[in-house]
Amino acid sequence: MLVTALTAAEPAKLRLVADLNPGPEGSVLTGFFEWNGKIWFRAASTQGGKTVWSLYATDGSATGTQRIKDFPLIERGSFFENPFVYENRLYFQGPNAALGKGSRVWVTDGTEAGTQPISEDGKDVCDEYKPVLIGDRLVLSLHGEYDGHGLVALNLHTGATETIAVPFDGWEDYTDGAMLNGNLLKLDLNGKALWSIDGTRAGLKKLVLPGLPPFENDDSLNQFVSLPNGVLMLPYGEMKAPLELWQTDGKSVAKVAAWWPDNRATKLWFGRVGDLGMMLAYDRTRRCGLWSSDGTVAGSKTLLDSDPYKDASFSFSAAPHPNPVVAGGRLYFLMDDGQHGLELWGSDGTKHGTHLVTDIALGNEDAEIFKLHPLADGRALFQRKNATLDTDVWITDGSEVGSRRLASLKRWPDVEAVLNGMLLMMSANDQLGTELHALDIPELTTPKAPAGSK
Repeated sequence: MLVTALTAAEPAKLRLVADLNPGPEGSVLTGFFEWNGKIWFRAASTQGGKTVWSLYATDGSATGTQRIKDFPLIERGSFFENPFVYENRLYFQGPNAALGKGSRVWVTDGTEAGTQPISEDGKDVCDEYKPVLIGDRLVLSLHGEYDGHGLVALNLHTGATETIAVPFDGWEDYTDGAMLNGNLLKLDLNGKALWSIDGTRAGLKKLVLPGLPPFENDDSLNQFVSLPNGVLMLPYGEMKAPLELWQTDGKSVAKVAAWWPDNRATKLWFGRVGDLGMMLAYDRTRRCGLWSSDGTVAGSKTLLDSDPYKDASFSFSAAPHPNPVVAGGRLYFLMDDGQHGLELWGSDGTKHGTHLVTDIALGNEDAEIFKLHPLADGRALFQRKNATLDTDVWITDGSEVGSRRLASLKRWPDVEAVLNGMLLMMSANDQLGTELHALDIPELTTPKAPAGSK
C-alpha cells in the first residue's frame, strides 16, 4: 500500500490570487463555475460598512481577477446561482431588485455592461427555484403577483417569451425531475402524478400512468434519474422501507427492484453513473449498501449489501464526510469495510468494478477524507487531514496505482476549482482573513490527445 502517504511533507506555499476584501476580515466566496477559460464566482465584501455581493471572474492570476458586477442588495434572493452556458453566454439566477425579493435570470458576456437581468415578458417575478433549459427554451416558475404561480418559457435564441400557464399549481418545485425523449418530467404537487413539458404551452401535459406509486416529496434527495430507456424513480425516498426503484417510459410504469425490506435508511444518494442508475444507502443496522440498475428487473444488481466481516463498522455520517461524487464514469464514496477504516471507494456500477481505491491510513485507521472534487478529465481530487493535522491533496483515476498525493497544505483550505494546472482554494491567515489562493501543479493540466487520435 502507499506507505509514503503518511510521510511528513513540507507544506506547499500558496500564492494569493486576490485580496477582495482588504484587511483581516476576509471575503465570502461561493458558487465557483468554469466558463470561457476562467472561474466565475460570487463574493461578499464590506464596502462603506455594508455587505455587497459581486460577480467575479479569474484566470488564477492577480491581474486576471476582475470584479464584473455588483449585485443590488435585496431582502432575500439569489446571487449567481444555477449557472449554465448557452450559445457562449453565461446565464444564472441573480437578485430581483424590482420586486425586492426572489430572483431573476441574468446573462453575461463577460463585461459589466453585458451583465444584465432578463425581463420575463415585462414581469419582474421569478421565484428562487431552479429554471430548466429544454432545447433553446428556458422554463421559469414564476411567483409574486400571480395567484399561486405560473410558468413561462423564454427562448434564449430569439428572446421571445411564451406564457405557458398562469396561474399554474401543477408541479412540485422542490424536486428536479428528469428528461425523457426531449421532455421534462416533474412531480405533481400531491405526489400522485407526473407532468411532462417540452417547453411550449401545447406541450404541457399531465400524464395518466396507471400503477404510478405515490411519492413523498423530499427536497433533500434526488428522486429521478434519466436513462437511455426511460426514467428511474425512487418514490418514497428516505421516508419508507423497503427502498423501491421504479421505471417509466412515459406511457407505463413498473417496479424494477426493492431493497432493504427490514431496515429504514438514514442517508441516500441516487444518481446516474454512465448508463446506470446507482443508489448508495446507509442505515444503523446494515450500515452500507450499493445498487445499480439499467432500468430493468434483470439489470438491477446488488453491489454491496452485507457485512462480510460480521463485526465490520460499515459507516457513513453526513458530516464532516463529503457527499459522493461522479467522475469519469465512476462513483466515489467513503466506506469502512471493517478492515481498512473509513477510506475512499469507487464503483463503475458492477461488482467487479466496485473496490477500495487505496488504503491511505494503513490498517483500520480512517483516512480523514473531508472533501471530494470531480475533474473534467475524469479523475477526482480529494482532501484529507494528515498526521500533522494539515491537509493533503490527492488525485486518483480510481485505481491504487493511479492515486497519489499532489501537495500538503497548511491548515484546512478548501479546493474550490481546478483551472489550467492550478488549484484554486479558500485559505485563511491572520493578516488577510479568508481569501482566494492558488497552488500551481502543472500535471493537473488535462492531457492532450495524441496526434491523429479521435
